[in-house]
Amino acid sequence: MFIGWLKFGDVGDLVSIANEVGWLADGYHVKLMMMHSPHLCYGAYDEGKLVGAVMAIEFEQSAQIKYFMVRPEYQKQGVGGRLFKTIMGALQMERRKIYLHANPKLVPFFEGFGFERQMEIGRYLNVGKVPPFPFSNAQAKELDSGDFEKVIKHIDRETFGENRVDFLIDEMERHSSLKFALPNSFQHSSVINARQVYLGPWQVRTGHEEEAEKMMRGVLYFRGLKKVVADIPMGVKSVVDLYERYHFQKRDRFVHMSYGGNDVRFENIYAFSL
Repeated sequence: MFIGWLKFGDVGDLVSIANEVGWLADGYHVKLMMMHSPHLCYGAYDEGKLVGAVMAIEFEQSAQIKYFMVRPEYQKQGVGGRLFKTIMGALQMERRKIYLHANPKLVPFFEGFGFERQMEIGRYLNVGKVPPFPFSNAQAKELDSGDFEKVIKHIDRETFGENRVDFLIDEMERHSSLKFALPNSFQHSSVINARQVYLGPWQVRTGHEEEAEKMMRGVLYFRGLKKVVADIPMGVKSVVDLYERYHFQKRDRFVHMSYGGNDVRFENIYAFSL
């Protein structure tokens, strides 16, 4: 078994492994992480075959670990442990804080590396059964703000306590991206496969729930023919209430965990990034 840096030629296999283990991934996002932080993208290879991976994206003061996965037939053989020790060794030399979304079954594993639970994350899905609501061309025009990048820069820094804007802007430049911005909020959604739209990142300053509702109506109006999926903080009642009011259903759950402390203002988050 060899642990080495991932290559762009591995993207198809990475998406395939994600599908096998039930992880939501798409090629655009995987390539983007490899472009921004190639030295933090590791694969496990068995005679040249990719059998597992772990990736991270670094920001100004922190890093986020994503796509930690091993093919089912190679699980419980120490592959995941070797991958995670490798990436933690690299991150601990460079970054003070690390966070990830954990499968609940792996929480004890991550706790063994010093991670702490911060928030339960619910994966919510809307399958097109939405309540009737008014939506006009004037409302659509209001959501199409020319200050999108400026709004993102300020609100995301308030939410995460650091500059993450370079990666976020690239993340929201897909052909299928739909972007909204109001004075105290921004929202992004994109098509990730033939059946689903992923809603996120979406952030709203506390106290501006009316802007959140406008954006919820906007994304359902424009994306109504596809299933909309979002990962949301379950501990923020106003966020959960909004999704359930528009007939989203909880289908899965994860645990937001952090290493080295937590600066995230979950109350601003209406949907996490992919």
